[in-house]
Amino acid sequence: MNEASASSVKNSDTASSSGGSTAGGLSSRGSGGGSRGSLSNSQWLKISSSVHLGRSQQTWTGAGSAAGYVLRYLTPMRRLMVDVTGGEKEADRALAILVTHLVRAGFSGHDRGRLRDFLVRGIRSAAKARFDESVQQNETAELESSTAEAPVPPKIDRAKLESPKWLGYWRDGILQRSWRSLERYQHARRYEQAAPTESIEGEPLREDYIHDVLQIAMAHPKDNPKGWAGRLSPLGDRRASPDEVVTQLELARIRFAQYVADEVAQTLEVPQPDLIEAEIKSLGLSKAFMGVKVET
Repeated sequence: MNEASASSVKNSDTASSSGGSTAGGLSSRGSGGGSRGSLSNSQWLKISSSVHLGRSQQTWTGAGSAAGYVLRYLTPMRRLMVDVTGGEKEADRALAILVTHLVRAGFSGHDRGRLRDFLVRGIRSAAKARFDESVQQNETAELESSTAEAPVPPKIDRAKLESPKWLGYWRDGILQRSWRSLERYQHARRYEQAAPTESIEGEPLREDYIHDVLQIAMAHPKDNPKGWAGRLSPLGDRRASPDEVVTQLELARIRFAQYVADEVAQTLEVPQPDLIEAEIKSLGLSKAFMGVKVET
């Protein structure tokens, strides 16, 4: 899944680039609620299931490899580092400095809390380290040539903990990883040999279109299930009926919301439901949970 896919969800399912609580949000626990006219409050949602905010107990502070863990979020980190350093080449070198430090030191000796805050501080330090390195390299180059260009100082003020740009980059990263999780689940369901789970009607729930149907429904929210089924069929090796599309869409929305909750939980030092909910609202991800029952 590419960044464009995550961005399309951001544009349709978040209130603003600066984050904050969105209409409906997580406060309407256990209730579908809302207008019948939007996908977020879909009239098609009938299956009773829940998203559990505290399901994931994995945390970034408990990761065995600090460098390996933060590389999950390389895309938002790189976007911010380019803003700070002013160029991709400088950004990549600064990120290499940061990852090298994490390989040696891990997360020890730093404030914990939210991973996104830790990474902003790390980006600042790495950008400064890269500038110092460039100054030393430039001094050496000046001894050999008079045409060496002076390094450009990093724009450290662009790396702020709550800057709208950083929150947007981070939100895109969370969504991108959630889409990938849903896509992997679809792949497993499409090709696994185990007996399928039985649905509430007694028919097998394949969930083999669970990723594709959600993307189609979000890209074409004014379509009906028949229209979604028509767009979906060319993507697989079988035709899906409108009723099956409705069922898979309902399950897709629930699973996607759960993946978002799990991703957010894993970026907190303490994955308590109230803290997860607060972070979801801060990032402007609340609409991913509208129409879905949320449990703590």
